[in-house]
Amino acid sequence: MNKATPLTALALAAGVSTNVYAQTSQTTELEPIIVSGGISPVAADEFGRSNTVITRRDIEDSGYATVQQALEAQPGVSINGTGPNDRQIRIRGGEGNHTLVLIDGVRAASGDNEFVLRGLDTSYIQRIEILRGPQSVPYGTDAATGVVNIITREAGEGVGFGASAEFGEGDRQSAYVTRGTENSKLSLSLSNLNDEGYDFSGSGGEKDGTRWKSLNTKGSLDLTARTTAGFSFRIADARYDFDDTDNSANSAGGYIVDNPDKQRDLTERAGSVYLKHRTSDETISHRLRFDRTANQTDNDFASDTTTDVGQYRVQVALDQARIESSDQLLSLLLERRVDGDEGETQDRENDSFGLEYQTWLSDALSVQAGLRYDDNNLFEDATTWNIAGSYFLDNGLRLHASGGRAVVNPSFFEFTGNTDEAYNSDLEAEKNLGFDVGLEVPLRRISGSIDITVFRDALEDEIFLKSGTFPGPYEYGNRDGKSDRRGVELTISANPTQNLDLKGSYTYLDATDSDGQTVTRRPRNELGARAQWRLPNVATTLSGDVRYVDGLSGKEFWKEGSPRKELPEFTVVNLAATHSLTDHVDLTARVTNAFDEDYQEVWGFATRGRAAFVGVRTSW
Repeated sequence: MNKATPLTALALAAGVSTNVYAQTSQTTELEPIIVSGGISPVAADEFGRSNTVITRRDIEDSGYATVQQALEAQPGVSINGTGPNDRQIRIRGGEGNHTLVLIDGVRAASGDNEFVLRGLDTSYIQRIEILRGPQSVPYGTDAATGVVNIITREAGEGVGFGASAEFGEGDRQSAYVTRGTENSKLSLSLSNLNDEGYDFSGSGGEKDGTRWKSLNTKGSLDLTARTTAGFSFRIADARYDFDDTDNSANSAGGYIVDNPDKQRDLTERAGSVYLKHRTSDETISHRLRFDRTANQTDNDFASDTTTDVGQYRVQVALDQARIESSDQLLSLLLERRVDGDEGETQDRENDSFGLEYQTWLSDALSVQAGLRYDDNNLFEDATTWNIAGSYFLDNGLRLHASGGRAVVNPSFFEFTGNTDEAYNSDLEAEKNLGFDVGLEVPLRRISGSIDITVFRDALEDEIFLKSGTFPGPYEYGNRDGKSDRRGVELTISANPTQNLDLKGSYTYLDATDSDGQTVTRRPRNELGARAQWRLPNVATTLSGDVRYVDGLSGKEFWKEGSPRKELPEFTVVNLAATHSLTDHVDLTARVTNAFDEDYQEVWGFATRGRAAFVGVRTSW
């Protein structure tokens, strides 16, 4: 079957610069990008669910230093928090624990906790996949409104290595080495971050900094012509500062109190091993995989959680084609997941069965559909589903739509109420039902495209805090009725000239709880714009991005009842530049919050002012 030409591949091809000066480490992807959007991967434009892929080239051109910077202002995504060590990811108005974060497909958080962004460096990242909408069929609980999958550096042919260093308000260093042969791949990345930070209280006191070290490695080896073994491993250690809160304050300015002694240690460990075997005609593939994630936090709010996942997947090409080129791919997933907490009396055990079918119903219509059943030892068993499709019209337009149902089990903290037993044993899992429909239009005159997507999610049995103060116990319950989230996501890309790349995004979100109140930490309007200009006949690239946020509400915790109030709108501009000394060495510079915008994302917590950094990046 002759598949339609994906628009993303055309846009990427149009965006490739023919400038003789090539920046180091940039990877131009002319083939369709493959996303891990299901039990089996799928090409991004064949994938009917709304998605965004941030490539290595995007990261380098824009000067993104951390994952949170790369995710800011992406369609449907809101990133905010009390400081750079506590930034949550919310997709389409869901809570932070409704977004599942993966690193090389392995859960970044353990024990049913959400993953909070802190110091994830971009130096070792190949691409970032953002999948919007319910994703429980391939990923289980925690993926109620979306998934962020961070893919680390891939090994190419031969030996590759490089390093980078940056200095300014702190410093960071990184290094990597990769080796690829006909039957093996291996990559290793190291990074170190020492961010001086700033005073979270905004009172001119001690700077609240972050120290972060990480090691990432992964590899694969062909044991035979049809059998491959592989692994991935990640270790990260962090120490970061924070300040006190004063609930007796009478204003936002007095709520956060500078405290130079407040500090927290964090350790993250994650690993995976797998064995994959294909039949001689490559129409059937088996994969056995084991993942383990273990996170520990010391000092205040100490925790020690683990997640173990054992998984068996079989893929069958019903049309007898090779797996990668099959137009009728059936995938079966068997999974056992165990979540543990050092302070919990009983582990959570979940056994799952999933089924997914990917097919081309015609030369123009691609469809993906899946069903999953979860058998849980503590909560009600759950059945989740999703369906999605892409339809390519003759004039180059692409229609895409998706729908699904997902679940999120209560966290350990919600279940126990900070006690040694099941204090809130009557809690039910949250359920999200979501739909979206969109249209992608090519803009041939400016070598770009525009996509507009309308979405609506309905969250049932939302978990909320009924009563309790520190140190607990805390009583949680399930809300009656539905919490409604609806909105519009708009993305546009253009290459009006050979040397100029433009990208923009806009998200409108109307998110309310079951009482009709606007939920906090989710802006009503968020606009992002980015431009890169490659100077003609000069080995220099200039870039800038703008983030505008309006309609962001927060709670005034120092007031009785913690009333909600909208924060002032704000605009943040970041600038970056790269100059290629040689084909292997780049000089870099960037300025964050270039116009020194004074703003808040959470009432009482200051944000960083203008900061400048210079560095060098090498690659061979």
